[in-house]
Amino acid sequence: MSEFDDLRDQLRYGTRLLWKDLGDPWGHIAVRLPQTDKRKGFMLKHVRVPPPPADPEAVMIFDYDGNVLEGGRMKPWEIPIYSHVFKTRPDVQSCIHTHPHVATALSMAGKTVFAITHQSVQFEHGVPVFPGDMINTEELGAGLAETMGKFPAILLKGHGAVTIGANVGHAVQNTLNLEQAARQQIWAATLGTPETLEDRFINFHKNPPPGEGGLALWYTNMYYDGYQKRPVAKKRAPVKAKKKKRR
Repeated sequence: MSEFDDLRDQLRYGTRLLWKDLGDPWGHIAVRLPQTDKRKGFMLKHVRVPPPPADPEAVMIFDYDGNVLEGGRMKPWEIPIYSHVFKTRPDVQSCIHTHPHVATALSMAGKTVFAITHQSVQFEHGVPVFPGDMINTEELGAGLAETMGKFPAILLKGHGAVTIGANVGHAVQNTLNLEQAARQQIWAATLGTPETLEDRFINFHKNPPPGEGGLALWYTNMYYDGYQKRPVAKKRAPVKAKKKKRR
């Protein structure tokens, strides 16, 4: 399987996982094209499934200015999210825009999502909040990327969230952990005042011990969902030419 095909399959699985856990059909996942691809830009997959006969597995490709390079589906309104995040954050390989119900509700109460458990340490003392406009202009896209800064996520007030990651799995995990942290904050608020995790725990996770916990949520879901990557075609051994028998 080529690197391009592998990334495309990750987008397809990622959208399934977001739908399963968030129950919201809107939003998209994007990932940078591999370095081996001559085009410079990113591919994007919708979470929602279009009506027939459109292909529910369709993937679109854009350059970093938001121009469509490949794909027949209607261009999403909020492409400036991805083009500006990718241009502003060279360390980011994948970017997601979704509408998590609980995290979005927190934003309307003047709150944000912070590190309430070890699973949410990446959000530290709170992710930034941006106005809830549809991010459909270059100005709004640039403003969102600037406000997001080095954070792994940003809330759009009354609208949704944008999360990033070093790969598709990492970005998906950040999205799901954002919503989980929001739920836990509300649960804690029914008993008292939710507290941010102690700094010593936050700092511990900035240099975690070696292990396979970094993408545990992603790979565990893949396993229990029965996700199978397409088998890599085996190279056939070269056929040796038969020697002609002398008569």
